Amino acid sequence: MSEYQITGPFQSHRVIVDGRRVPFLEAMPVNGGKVSLLLDGRYGLDISAADADAFIPWIADAIAIALGYTCHPRAGKEPLRASPFPPDHAIDWIETDPAGSGTRG
Repeated sequence: MSEYQITGPFQSHRVIVDGRRVPFLEAMPVNGGKVSLLLDGRYGLDISAADADAFIPWIADAIAIALGYTCHPRAGKEPLRASPFPPDHAIDWIETDPAGSGTRG
């Protein structure tokens, strides 16, 4: 038996926000004024077209942040690479024996 499969054809639509494609997100219009979203080829969600207007830009920002950017590109403004640990989220190690006595509690 072969180690590969040929599947398809698949029909999906790319999602574009502010003129830029949203990676890992596909969409299909479905009957009843709904939009079927597919995230990373694994997680699906059917929502109303009205909800899609608000949700799709939000998920575009979430994907961009997960990829290390400040946001999804906006018209006329490129996103910046974000520091994964800005100062207010840095790890602050606490010494358990500040006096250096070598004894614990």
